[in-house]
Amino acid sequence: MLRIEQVSKTYRSGPDTVVAVREVSLFLARGDFLTIIGSNGAGKSTLLNLIAGVVPLTSGRIVLGEDDVSAAPAYRRARRVSWIVQNPLAGTAPSMSVAENLALAASRGTRTLRPALSRRLRHEIHRRLEALGIGLEQRLDCRVSLLSGGERQALAVLMATLARPEVLLLDEHTAALDPRNAALITQLTCDFVERLGLTVLMVTHNMAQALEVGNRLVMMHRGEVLYELAGEEKRTASVPQLVEFFAQREVADDRLLLG
Repeated sequence: MLRIEQVSKTYRSGPDTVVAVREVSLFLARGDFLTIIGSNGAGKSTLLNLIAGVVPLTSGRIVLGEDDVSAAPAYRRARRVSWIVQNPLAGTAPSMSVAENLALAASRGTRTLRPALSRRLRHEIHRRLEALGIGLEQRLDCRVSLLSGGERQALAVLMATLARPEVLLLDEHTAALDPRNAALITQLTCDFVERLGLTVLMVTHNMAQALEVGNRLVMMHRGEVLYELAGEEKRTASVPQLVEFFAQREVADDRLLLG
């Protein structure tokens, strides 16, 4: 479904060269949920940027379904690939209403980004917000800037899945939230993923979260995939085992090890 073939990304600044991602190859079948952990600078977010088309590949191929999208810009992948980032302020239009944000999300990847709020779409938006169970259906005309961080990230999850993308990218999308809201957003995300059968790549520094959700896990360091866990091996793995694995490879990152 999603094939990442020998993908690399190199940044050059004057005489300096930084290899952010080094010959990474992954295959995700439809419905796979892959969590990605690693130290700072491991290339995790860069890999998501490459899949989304935000930055160009240096080498390798990305194939989505039957289509080689390696050279396709982000706007051409927008309907097939959705993305939620860490900052709750970044995934929404703060000056627009909840309903207008969702109307924009529904039109993602089409020829227009006009928030056309037909009666049918407004009814559908109300129904989907009601299903979240946090009262946003009563705030359809409320500006998004007035929502809490947890409410805004819940809205971002709904927006990202409204157009039923083939791939959902999650870049530490709960890291900026307090534990209660982080747990809520994680559960909402998993509910949407299961209901819609989405293929997911989720970057996290939280090892417990990486083990709890999804069916596969990869560890990255210095742009490379060090190790992969799947199936029963992932289900029975523990945080101390992951910490020990990183320690054996002399990967020292307090944020990762304490996360």
